[in-house]
Amino acid sequence: MRIAVTGRPGIGKTTLCLKVYEALKSEMKISGFVTMEERERGVRTGFRLLDLVSKRSAQLARAGKGRVMVGKYEVLIENLEKFLRDLDLSGELVIIDEVGPMELKSERFVEFVEKLLSREKLLFTIHYRANHPLIEKIRGSFRVYVIDEKNRDSVAEEIVKTYARDRR
Repeated sequence: MRIAVTGRPGIGKTTLCLKVYEALKSEMKISGFVTMEERERGVRTGFRLLDLVSKRSAQLARAGKGRVMVGKYEVLIENLEKFLRDLDLSGELVIIDEVGPMELKSERFVEFVEKLLSREKLLFTIHYRANHPLIEKIRGSFRVYVIDEKNRDSVAEEIVKTYARDRR
């Protein structure tokens, strides 16, 4: 089952991915990454990628000016692409958090995700408003959940049950 989760920024997409990971990691090998916010004194200053297998991390974006910008953030394309080169994808389930505007600035990231689309057990988060051919392809071929404050916990439970059931 290929599942994509979307919703407004800060609604809990990464938290949902981490809940699924924690609930299933003893039952199956899970690989991939989540994107964590970096904060200083309560203010978001950037984003960091976290490898679910090795726990290695890399800075994806930071507040400030740079060559590649998304909103107020400089996207560190070289960091993203190096992180992807070393990413373990041997899991039965692969989590990719997120397919969004920052990541889509990298052609290598787009190619990386395209190659994953042939796999059956995928959990992606997708940007809720982004218009990109890859996101449209995901929307058309994945089961898509739109999460909010009311349903995010029940959606996480449903996703856990779906992947646990697929193992039987």
